[in-house]
Amino acid sequence: MRTALMIGSLGAFFNLYQLQALFPALVERFGTTATGAGWLTMASLLGMMITAPITGAVTKRANPSTLLIAGFLTLAAINASIAFTTRQDVLFAMRLGQGIVIPSLLTATMNLVSQHPRSFVPLYVTGTIVGSTLSRFYPAWSVDAIGWKLGFLSSACLMVLAAVAICLLPKATLPRTTLPETTLLKTAGAGPTQCAERHQTPVTYIRRALTDNTLLIAYLAGFALLFTQSAVFTALGLWLSQEPYHWDSQQIGTIYLACLPALFFVLTSSVLRRYLSEIAIAILLMALIWGSLWLISAMHMSIPVGVALFAIGTYMFQTVTTQLLSSSRRVPAGVAAGIYLTCYYLGGAMGASLAAYAFAIWAWSGVVACIAITQVFIFCLIMGGRYCRRSGKRKSP
Repeated sequence: MRTALMIGSLGAFFNLYQLQALFPALVERFGTTATGAGWLTMASLLGMMITAPITGAVTKRANPSTLLIAGFLTLAAINASIAFTTRQDVLFAMRLGQGIVIPSLLTATMNLVSQHPRSFVPLYVTGTIVGSTLSRFYPAWSVDAIGWKLGFLSSACLMVLAAVAICLLPKATLPRTTLPETTLLKTAGAGPTQCAERHQTPVTYIRRALTDNTLLIAYLAGFALLFTQSAVFTALGLWLSQEPYHWDSQQIGTIYLACLPALFFVLTSSVLRRYLSEIAIAILLMALIWGSLWLISAMHMSIPVGVALFAIGTYMFQTVTTQLLSSSRRVPAGVAAGIYLTCYYLGGAMGASLAAYAFAIWAWSGVVACIAITQVFIFCLIMGGRYCRRSGKRKSP
């Protein structure tokens, strides 16, 4: 089960950011502009934003192993199609398709995580970080080494191998819940209030999820987080392909390996939470993120160090938003997570497209300004929401 979980999370994210380091290859094959590259990167995130909230409900009774195998084979077919694509609009559609399929893999892995959260969460996080890094590195390396067609065909083969590996593993299944609902409630010692909670409608839960102050902060923070990360990594790939660097795809892909040290800090984040509050950690991480952006901007020779610090800051910040999501007890985790993922991937899609547009006009400084404006706007929304809520409480009798 642990192996299936690792393959699922790593393989899902392996397909998410495939084009971020491929700008030189995109120009050569499709004549892509910087703005076009941003839209192509955004497509997979847009697909995830659309399907993530509903995938959990649609696939909740599906066997995780079956879901993983079907997802990997579908991604293999899409990667093979990308290998022979010669039109940019078709490539956009293929990337959108990848984003639509990926949430089913993540749902399957999260179903496995829910069986043993304490021991399985670190494995899931490890898979997502390694998968995201390889998503940027492997396509860039393979396309430069063996060409566009063979590079993406090799990615398709890796997806088939992942499906075969899941087939060979002992079948992972969801916990059996065959007892009638009334029996389960009596066994758990549920009282009238808990029984009433179980009969709340989905609309009620959605209303609660959209009015819960803690959850609203998590949604906005998630939007700003992936907006920032997607903007930086998209613009960085464009920047390094132009003056004064003129890096090829393989060199650009290598720079993203600097994200891997973030693994250590994410897996040991519980130690930091023992000594600092969530607000103190968030402020510290924001300082780290902006320090890393200054390092990338001001000292060209320190770009790998800046990328490593930026990855630590953003991946650690994700643990803060996850903690905020888990702190709500009035809304089911699936409802809260679905809305969060919509905001999260909407931020990523907008970050990739707007960063590419800003870079084409104002270069790297325009991207940094775009990130700053977005973060200030989100901060004002959070503070304004808290102020309005406090004012409402004072006026109420």
